[in-house]
Amino acid sequence: MKAEMHPERILSIDIGGTSVKAAVLNAAGEMLAPVRRCPTPRGSTPVTLLEEIVALVAPLGEFDAMSIGFPGAIKRNVILTAPNLGTANWQGTDLAAMASQRFGCPVRLSNDATMHGLGVIAGEGIEVVLTLGTGMGFALFRDGVPAPQIELGRHVAGEAPSYDDFVGDAALKRSGEARWKAHVLETLRRVRDLVNFDTLYLGGGNARLFTPDELPGGVKLAMNEAALAGGAKLWRDDVSLALK
Repeated sequence: MKAEMHPERILSIDIGGTSVKAAVLNAAGEMLAPVRRCPTPRGSTPVTLLEEIVALVAPLGEFDAMSIGFPGAIKRNVILTAPNLGTANWQGTDLAAMASQRFGCPVRLSNDATMHGLGVIAGEGIEVVLTLGTGMGFALFRDGVPAPQIELGRHVAGEAPSYDDFVGDAALKRSGEARWKAHVLETLRRVRDLVNFDTLYLGGGNARLFTPDELPGGVKLAMNEAALAGGAKLWRDDVSLALK
């Protein structure tokens, strides 16, 4: 096994529709410096966003590997969709290769909900991570290993063109908190019927609007910083194999 497959200092980047967060982690996922963040540039391209990340992480010190959570569909490190950033600017981009060249270190890339999930799941049974932000992120795990990526956020919701439109940030602003919460609870019910999860973790910026007692059994709130902590687990051999 190559040494770079087991890095000791990992730069973890969580790219969101509204902000980019960064932290340096050890192999256990513990943060070695405070989280830094900046707004996601509007209409960003891979090149412009990477330059923003260069400036963002400059105070964080050295690292020997990099993990990136990206809000879109990814296949073999190539971005297929970027619904909240602009697919036209990102489609067909090998972001891992670009970042590796720019930062001079090995890079692993996953969907942002998958990376978030790796930071919060217990690793037992069927677990789901659902994130509420600009859109709706979704990741599915079995005994701690991610399943092939499912872009549930882009699936038809019935009441809206997609789940991104049904429970995303625009829906919250358009419908108001009470109606939006009802949409989220309905989405949780549908996801339970779809995958029969043991535990679902609800994260993302807008999950803060819920309290634990508002959620059905088997659903837990997840801290947003967990998205960064999950970056360390992208370097586990079983996770890396599952994401290829």
